[in-house]
Amino acid sequence: MMNEFLYVLKLQLMDRLTPDELNEQIALYENYMNEQIAAGKTMEQVMRKLGDPEKVADMIVEHYAGPDAEKKEPQQKTERFFRSLTADEINDQIQNPEHGIHAEFKENEGWDVRLGKFKLNTWYGTLIILGIVLVLFVLFSELLKK
Repeated sequence: MMNEFLYVLKLQLMDRLTPDELNEQIALYENYMNEQIAAGKTMEQVMRKLGDPEKVADMIVEHYAGPDAEKKEPQQKTERFFRSLTADEINDQIQNPEHGIHAEFKENEGWDVRLGKFKLNTWYGTLIILGIVLVLFVLFSELLKK
């Protein structure tokens, strides 16, 4: 999962940063992930916190190409991006995606399964899922009769 994230991030940054900037960012995120895992977080928690690697790449490029980017040399831009931030500060800047299906196990609460902001493991979520399954079953049975 970590390798997939880093691979997509590298692909997204490849034509947008210099090779040195690219290698620095990949190493930064790899170290960040390893630090978070060493601190006791699961790989799923780290990946969920980082979110979509394409959005992360856009955020990185945006920081490199800040408002005064034309006046700065690449080395100066590199030094201002994430150089002095701790893992917790990076973690605070990354927003969780609000789309897609997310499942998280909370120790005292059990599983929290969501589709975006919509919680699926509630009575109404289960009812909607059963309704969708029923509709699909009816559609497939009608197709098979023909």
